[in-house]
Amino acid sequence: MQSCPLFIIGAPRSGTTFLCSTLNVHPSIHLTNECRIFALLKQMVEVDSRRADLLTPTYLQRFERFSRRTLGAWVERFYREELGVSTPIWGDKHPPYADPTILSARTGAVAHLPMSGSCLRLIRETLPQARFIHLHRHPAHVAKSMVRKHWIGSVEDGVRVWAQYVSEIVEFFGELPEEQALTFSYRDLIESPQTTATSIGHFLDLADVSPIVDFLARQRELPTPFSEPITDIADLYAIPAANRDDDRLLQLAGPGAIHLGYADASKGPLDRPPAAGLGAL
Repeated sequence: MQSCPLFIIGAPRSGTTFLCSTLNVHPSIHLTNECRIFALLKQMVEVDSRRADLLTPTYLQRFERFSRRTLGAWVERFYREELGVSTPIWGDKHPPYADPTILSARTGAVAHLPMSGSCLRLIRETLPQARFIHLHRHPAHVAKSMVRKHWIGSVEDGVRVWAQYVSEIVEFFGELPEEQALTFSYRDLIESPQTTATSIGHFLDLADVSPIVDFLARQRELPTPFSEPITDIADLYAIPAANRDDDRLLQLAGPGAIHLGYADASKGPLDRPPAAGLGAL
């Protein structure tokens, strides 16, 4: 069995829980839903290890080098031995892995502390073979959903959070070879299940994507009420219509909206990203 670590990332309220559940129907895939283990490891390696009362400064650099060299194997042993994961494709879905303020105690859209950096590069350092899927959704729809969940104070702040995550992911994906990074939109997942499943199959070297296609087809007929944080089922499966206010929010979303096809640098905002957005960033 060849081990293939996989991580699903994206801004909050982009459908990552749904994508995780979709991929987990495949017999070759087992992803945890927000295990968050790399957030813990980032705290240990990059913050707590610098506390002299926890680790003598003499050993700090050697501890950091050793951690980055060995933690990937440790994480996989945790999944294999403690969680009982036996599939070749394994990993986690956790949007804040891409949050550049993950250790900075954000309130609203403002961090109390300097940017801590996301977990993405730590994951890649410890698991060099890891693959990443970025699922994205219209920034205005994400922001409005976050407001309805009372996670953010305003739609504008929600768009800023979207931009913060997306900018981090786009920059990180630019450092990866194509075979390790795949991006597609939530709308593609819902409206073009066959095409999107085929793209996923190519990316993950899956010979048969029919379990994924069948699951997506069933969800259109009878949506599954997933556990928290998904509670508003209609919001998950509905594609809200664009409105005039979205144009203003797309401007606030910045370069990420242009990069993902939600806005055109020369022609202004678009209603939806082009279908060609299934490729790697």
